[in-house]
Amino acid sequence: MTRKFTNVNSALDDSPVAPGFTFLCALPTALGNFQRAFWLVVVFAYFVLTVPAVAQVSKEYQLKAVFLWRLAQFTQWPSDVFETADSPIVICVLGDNPFDGALNAAVAGETAHGRKFVVQNHRAVEQLKTCHILYMAAVGPRQAKEITAALTRKSVLTVRESDIASSYQTIVQFLTEQNKIRLQVNLKAAAAARLVLDPRLLRSAEIIETE
Repeated sequence: MTRKFTNVNSALDDSPVAPGFTFLCALPTALGNFQRAFWLVVVFAYFVLTVPAVAQVSKEYQLKAVFLWRLAQFTQWPSDVFETADSPIVICVLGDNPFDGALNAAVAGETAHGRKFVVQNHRAVEQLKTCHILYMAAVGPRQAKEITAALTRKSVLTVRESDIASSYQTIVQFLTEQNKIRLQVNLKAAAAARLVLDPRLLRSAEIIETE
């Protein structure tokens, strides 16, 4: 069952909007409030991500790379998940990496809660050691069991594409429809991982409630 908030406010009202605001004019006019709010924030990042190293990555995943690290700014982890006060936030990509170099470019020089970012790419679940955000591609039944075992009692913000078949229920899903990008959030899964999500994010997301 899903519950969608109707009183949608910008999750990032306090963030500066880049001079590239006019880029929004090129977006589909049917974009909803959630999409407009997040596109406003990532416009500047879009223009930053024009280096040759990420030229081959689709605009969709250049923008999703920004969405991914921005989620960290609206997520509170338990203090015991970080070894030191300045330990970085580790973003892990499991399986096929659709971001290529775009994710590394997106996090360069950025911080969340005073912490820098580190990006890791892994092909197998057993390679996952320290992850605070885990983006995964398609997950079959066997791999889902491995992920569940690996993440038991760990505070990891899990993210996947909602349109990719998966046997693992993540906390956040990217939903892309007709050039629109929005988030689906599973609050039960977030609570199980001891993660606290900012209300500003939740007001702009579709809430998934599982029994």
